[in-house]
Amino acid sequence: MRYPALIVDKEKVLNNARAVAELCRSRGIDVWGVAKGLSGDPRLAEIYADAGFRGICDSRLHNLRKIKDSGSSLPRQLIRIAMTSELRELAVTAEMSLQSDIGTIKELDRICVSSGVSHEVLMMIDVGDLREGFWPTELPEAARELKDLKGGVKIGGVAANFACACGVLPTPGNMARLVECRDVIAGIVGCEMPTVSVGGTCCLKIIEDGLAPEGVNVLRICEGVLLGTDTAFDRVVPYLAGDALTVTAEVVECRQKPSMPVGEVGYQAFGEKPVFIDRGLRKRAILAIGRQDVNIDRITPLDENVEIVTASSDHLIVDVTNAGVMYKAGDLMSFRPRYPAMLACATSEYVEVIFE
Repeated sequence: MRYPALIVDKEKVLNNARAVAELCRSRGIDVWGVAKGLSGDPRLAEIYADAGFRGICDSRLHNLRKIKDSGSSLPRQLIRIAMTSELRELAVTAEMSLQSDIGTIKELDRICVSSGVSHEVLMMIDVGDLREGFWPTELPEAARELKDLKGGVKIGGVAANFACACGVLPTPGNMARLVECRDVIAGIVGCEMPTVSVGGTCCLKIIEDGLAPEGVNVLRICEGVLLGTDTAFDRVVPYLAGDALTVTAEVVECRQKPSMPVGEVGYQAFGEKPVFIDRGLRKRAILAIGRQDVNIDRITPLDENVEIVTASSDHLIVDVTNAGVMYKAGDLMSFRPRYPAMLACATSEYVEVIFE
């Protein structure tokens, strides 16, 4: 095994996915699994399919192409609004996408017609988080322009994100506004738009409590399935395993050193001026993983007696004075990642993603 590694317990992730699918199914909601948490790994697509998810989403066409090339049976959806420069690739790589610009939708329609393919678009609606999406007051005019589409693009419904940019949480009220926006567009365009898709593990809380308004019928999810957490509501989801993913790195040095740097302290390579407390001589271990690979503020040592001190781009420095293990070079140390750390590790070409 090559280190550092992001180790995925396949069975725990599958059980989490099944639990989410069962909950949502009982509420009349389909689940689309977001793959970007593991950088579009086709093995995650297999898990989503085995769990009964309806489709797979990613924010990068590169990842969706990997999944398509793997032979996955799941429909693919691009969930980052498309760049004009990638529309031709989008038309042949994904069956669906989320869009928030009329000009982009029209150009995608033209490309699909000329290429002889069809594509379904969900119109992104901004219900308060101030990320992408049509503002509700824009919808009548936008809907009238959609009547000019030539048949390459089908408007299948609406979608919204929650707690992604400004932290606005989902509520029955803003979800209901999304359904109302769907009805406004459908009434003007004059066609059925069955899908109302909500994004984020934070939406689980509304679904659990049975408060999702009638009409909301698709959930897009990643964090809860992989990590068992809900960052937006700052909670551990009680029926999901929170230990499915582990970051493991190798110790390359371990020795006793002062806890205070010797000399004048300036700004380190990442523009931060670190502050240290004099704790005397401490035993410190250096691991072969750094800020280039992981968000060090979002990992927690599995050994509760290990303390993270700091990190450079390539090295993580931890205090092991009180650890129950006498660490030495060649030993392994493991951490529990939060969402930003998982995302960084999965994206880094220097971190091996291992499914066990």
